[in-house]
Amino acid sequence: MPPDTDRTTLWQELRSWPRYAQFGFAGLSAVVFASMFLIEQLYEPDFPDESTWPEGEIPGSIAVGAVEEAAEAPELPEGVEAYRGDPLWTSEIAEEGDQVAQIDQGTLRLADGRLALERDGATVWEHTWEEFGPEIGVAGGVVVVSESSGEDAEWPGLQDTVALDLDTGEEVWRDREASFVTVFSDAVLMTECTGAQDDHLGDCTLYARDPADLSLQWSTPTYASAQAATGSSWTGEPMPDRLLVESYPTGHDSRVVTVYEDGESLVSAAAQGGAAVSGDTLIVYDDYDDNPADGCTALLSGHRFGGSGPAWEVEAQTRKTADFTYCGGLPTAEAQEGRLPLTIDGVPSIVDAATGETVWEAPAAGQAIALGPGGDVLVVADWEAEADNLVAYDSATGEERWRASAAFGSGDRAWALGATLWLYGDAGMWGWSSYEVYAYDLGSGEGVALPGTAAYFVSGEIVTSTGDYDAPVLSAWPTEVW
Repeated sequence: MPPDTDRTTLWQELRSWPRYAQFGFAGLSAVVFASMFLIEQLYEPDFPDESTWPEGEIPGSIAVGAVEEAAEAPELPEGVEAYRGDPLWTSEIAEEGDQVAQIDQGTLRLADGRLALERDGATVWEHTWEEFGPEIGVAGGVVVVSESSGEDAEWPGLQDTVALDLDTGEEVWRDREASFVTVFSDAVLMTECTGAQDDHLGDCTLYARDPADLSLQWSTPTYASAQAATGSSWTGEPMPDRLLVESYPTGHDSRVVTVYEDGESLVSAAAQGGAAVSGDTLIVYDDYDDNPADGCTALLSGHRFGGSGPAWEVEAQTRKTADFTYCGGLPTAEAQEGRLPLTIDGVPSIVDAATGETVWEAPAAGQAIALGPGGDVLVVADWEAEADNLVAYDSATGEERWRASAAFGSGDRAWALGATLWLYGDAGMWGWSSYEVYAYDLGSGEGVALPGTAAYFVSGEIVTSTGDYDAPVLSAWPTEVW
């Protein structure tokens, strides 16, 4: 399950707006976020569900918040049982939206305006802030917190970034020069800008620094407002070898995505939606379609490293919601072994990510929703089947490996990780969401459901929320359940 790079782009783009617009948007966001707790059920996806969790593994940190449990547990698909394994850990929290992580130093708690380390039931240290939406990440022996300085500076403004010792909470270093900050476990990305936004390469410089002491790893000139397009989990994930960076050369309507390797630019492309890297190809996709009357489609293009334009373009189909009023997004846009699961002309297909050519087609209609990690198993949603609507095909023989029943809506997401296929509802703040989380054995089709609702994801763990709305309990589960 990869990090979201299409609908969440709005949050990163927000940084290019004037400060008064940022604060107004923050207030509106709070109202919209509260409305997210009116959740639809997976079987009847009557509302739009269009954003993604994107890139290579269970995504970074995407908060959904606790949801008051219904009087009765939701009905499970036929043949799917409740997961009977023990959680990795459980923790009570004060408010919905709070997050918890177990690290070597103890229990790290993240709440609105507060980060604290607890050990043996006592608070070891805490750090507080007042600004909206700080960037937070564990990086080695420190945790880095970056928030707006609050000063009335010209766009793009400045960040107040501090690294705290994880054992003691003491300040290790502080930086007040960067305008955009992204924290990885092994690097802190910092952009220092002139304030210009006039389509000039060199308006900003992107620095990758060691989180222990801010020593330079590499730097490169870039456009204004450059920042990582796919961020890291707040509990820390390493910076990818091929890093996706987004920028807005002339403002919030001019998004460009660039792939860097050790500070060297490999390829750039204009991108209004999401982006992913497969081998030596940058895949840019836009699966937002607000007009189901003429069919629901997603546009994808592949840009080869070193090239100046798209090497291929493909139009794939997405599915309408049950009431035919909205289009869902792509179930996944991530390649496995250089291949993409897409629905072309109504046929579930496997597409070569390097050439855009269809290399295999399923023997029956449906929607391609995921590829197994080896690229040899295509999982398809059979929308016409009332039961056994999840089908796994062997791409070498064309035979069905198994069928199972699944609650999978038009905008739900899928991701194959190891031996497990995860199906889950969207947590996009602009759409309505289903929220159950299901896992299927890619080898047999056996399915299980996790208890509670999706709260957030960190590397190697899925965290769910159970209990009452005003007394939620978080539980962490392994990403590999088979």
